[in-house]
Amino acid sequence: MPFASLPTGIDMYYEIEGSGDPLLLIMGTAADHSTWAGQVAAYRDHYTVIAYDARGTGQSTRPPDPRSYSMEILGDDAAALLDHIGVDRAHVSGLSLGSATAQELTINHPAKVASVQLHCTWGRSDEWFIRMIDTNELPVLHGDYAMYIRTALLWVASPQFINERPDEVEAFERGFVFENPNPPSKEGMMGHFHADRTHDTLDRLHRISVPTLITSGEVDWQVPTRYGLEVQRRIPGSTMHVFTGPASSHIAFYEMVDEWNAFTLGWLKRLG
Repeated sequence: MPFASLPTGIDMYYEIEGSGDPLLLIMGTAADHSTWAGQVAAYRDHYTVIAYDARGTGQSTRPPDPRSYSMEILGDDAAALLDHIGVDRAHVSGLSLGSATAQELTINHPAKVASVQLHCTWGRSDEWFIRMIDTNELPVLHGDYAMYIRTALLWVASPQFINERPDEVEAFERGFVFENPNPPSKEGMMGHFHADRTHDTLDRLHRISVPTLITSGEVDWQVPTRYGLEVQRRIPGSTMHVFTGPASSHIAFYEMVDEWNAFTLGWLKRLG
């Protein structure tokens, strides 16, 4: 099992599959590398896919002070991982907290990024966004991770998923807490919430000059499309795509995996 001891002060777990140009995947709040399983399966025949557990998740170090977590340090972790495995430049795809991490990585380490995909993204945490994070944080403050994922699914999943796929919903909830070999910790989750709350790249996004894809889902309640559109307006030459339909949620990468993968892979391939 590969671990990287990084100069940013953590040990990071990561996995590499496939061949071709490197593609770094960065997952969202409280989720580890395994959440990308559907994308790794689709991408590995075309790219060398690198997926990892961000600080605070999975098998990576979980610093105890939530205030030590920021999108900037998460971006620095990603850059240090690329250095560790000898990758000079990679395509980058980040989702939610992972997209904000990817923004900081691309702004602060531009030579390391060949292209960037920002899924379910935002550029500045406003009052509405902070209050949304508050609703996710409350059960974690009480140590109730089962209630956390139950509450979080109302924000990230579609009504169709909740109503029509109960067995998958139950499996999703069990897998996050009770059947997770590396279950979430209060320290790591609180750290991610702190990074979410304090994220602000809006006035620096114009520095991103690599090919940029921004996506959203029309039924994403957690990071509504208005945030992605604001990011798109700030990045010169960037492309915006909105997934549509009853499964186009914050977790559209899971709910409508085939369409999501085909579109994102097609965008990458068109870069040449």
